[in-house]
Amino acid sequence: MKLLQRSWSNSTSAFHLRHFLLVALSLAASRQLSAQTITMPAYSITIQPGSQPLLLLQTHGQSVFRMPLVSGLASVTDPEKLGGIEYTIRHESTGYATLTATAKSNLWLHRKFVWHFLADHIEMQQFASGYGDLGRCYFLSNGVSDRWANGYTDGFRSNTIIDADRYFSPSPNHANQTEFSIAMPQILGFGSSRLVNTEADFRPERMADLFAPPPLFLAFHAGDHWAGLGIGAHPGEYQFPALEYTGSRYAGASFYVDYMGYRKLEGDFASPVLSLHFGITPLDSLRQYTEWMRHSGFATRPAFHDARWHHLPIFCGWAEQTVESIPQGDAPNSMATQANYEHWIELLEQRHLPIGTIVIDDKWQQGYGSFDIDTAKWPDLKGFVARQHSKGRHVLLWIPVGHTDHLDDSLCVHSNGVCIMANVGKPEYEAMFRSKIEKLIHQVGADGFKVDWVSAPTAPGLDIDGSIAGLEYVHKFQFMLFSETHKWKPDAMIETQTPNVLFLDSSDVIRLNDVWYASRNVPTMMQSRASIAHISGWPLVDTDNASSTTLKEWWSYMVKQPQIGIPALYFVSHTEATQESPTQYQWQALGTIWRSYITSLQPHPTQSQSTVNP
Repeated sequence: MKLLQRSWSNSTSAFHLRHFLLVALSLAASRQLSAQTITMPAYSITIQPGSQPLLLLQTHGQSVFRMPLVSGLASVTDPEKLGGIEYTIRHESTGYATLTATAKSNLWLHRKFVWHFLADHIEMQQFASGYGDLGRCYFLSNGVSDRWANGYTDGFRSNTIIDADRYFSPSPNHANQTEFSIAMPQILGFGSSRLVNTEADFRPERMADLFAPPPLFLAFHAGDHWAGLGIGAHPGEYQFPALEYTGSRYAGASFYVDYMGYRKLEGDFASPVLSLHFGITPLDSLRQYTEWMRHSGFATRPAFHDARWHHLPIFCGWAEQTVESIPQGDAPNSMATQANYEHWIELLEQRHLPIGTIVIDDKWQQGYGSFDIDTAKWPDLKGFVARQHSKGRHVLLWIPVGHTDHLDDSLCVHSNGVCIMANVGKPEYEAMFRSKIEKLIHQVGADGFKVDWVSAPTAPGLDIDGSIAGLEYVHKFQFMLFSETHKWKPDAMIETQTPNVLFLDSSDVIRLNDVWYASRNVPTMMQSRASIAHISGWPLVDTDNASSTTLKEWWSYMVKQPQIGIPALYFVSHTEATQESPTQYQWQALGTIWRSYITSLQPHPTQSQSTVNP
């Protein structure tokens, strides 16, 4: 009797368990068959079910995106096809919701997608397990639509339909354009598809890389608000050269990073995290994105070595090199000689301009990649630096990133047998590079470096270690430069064009970079660049110069520079494009402006080391 009761009890329990599971599955199925809306203070998300579920994003009643629930992860040779999509939604006790989806893949063993819908922003990350070399990792898409058909995608439900009317990019360009039609592609970082022959195909809005890299972020306009979209990864995992946006195409838009085979999937993979933020202005959205990046561990720790002399007015000789060489048919870098710089500094002293920093520009080196001093041009660089120090000035040296000029072939990255870039991940290169920095800083006495010509590997199949692929290549070079320089001179200055939170540990100052010949309203344009740098985490910016524009534009910028960052002058004779010379009154007024600026600087512990003798 007891055995029978136990058997009946077990069968009854099994019946109830099966009934519970059937009801749960039925409820889960019904949830997937009917649309659900999650409403948060800044946005709402509607989950639209189907074989390819969509997420409809609105902010303040305005539709922004219609996004696929899952996104593709291609191998280096094949696109991914996804099917059998299933998802569940869990409402957390803290008020936010989590959507977890799975899918069947033709490439990988397991695929998972996790969305977090928080009060003020959204996060999405995808996961995979399996084996192979990774290609493009897509966000909010599964491929790139071609013109008339679907390309590698399964139609609009595999891409993002953008309902916003335009977007903002934090990557400056020579057209001074910050907002774009949603049809316009964008590369945030480095890309092989960049326009190369700018003379044959003059499109200044695509002449970018002035911030290299910029924040990996775009903001889309919807009504009176903006929805910011960006990605973040842990330092060491930025093994891609850019975040790319295809522009809105026939079957929708795509966002992706390309690992180009340098990142291997050997077990489990977690993608960069996509985040969506909401603000009244693009910069408001960028600010939220940046704070999220730092709180999420996707940024490096700031390591600024601020000194009062970092804030003092700068003279860089680049524009004077161009205005004196180009009319004669010579190369501007041929003018970077000790005799010329001494002459130009003498003219500045005669005008009583209180210069605090001298930047010796392209090319003081015998070889860009070897960092050896060209003694024919600079017979006594050490003596030149010492004389500037005696007058309360400091000296920066211009250098490019990973250049091959005069670099030993064993330290190169090769393509078809040709040395195309320095192999910055090779221990032998690091030893050489650090020894050259030690000589220039500790022995010659230079006070830091201005970094230019920033580039990263943008082609597959190169003989580099995957750990230095993509943005990690630039970070590796810059971190070696920064750490070795400050080892020998703690108050040195490293000036870069990398206002991206990955580089907070390897840059003291952000330079706002070049002003193009056709630039107008230069102060407004450069204030916009400065705002991006400040939001990204840099308190101090080098204003660079407007020497290639008209005299009117140059002067309007010189007057405003102290309100934007470190004042900077690039020539002593005339502007590059229009060859107009400042008047004696303007030189006198500039001296007055700079002296007032210097007086206004806050006291600093190293103030006694930074007395400028104009």
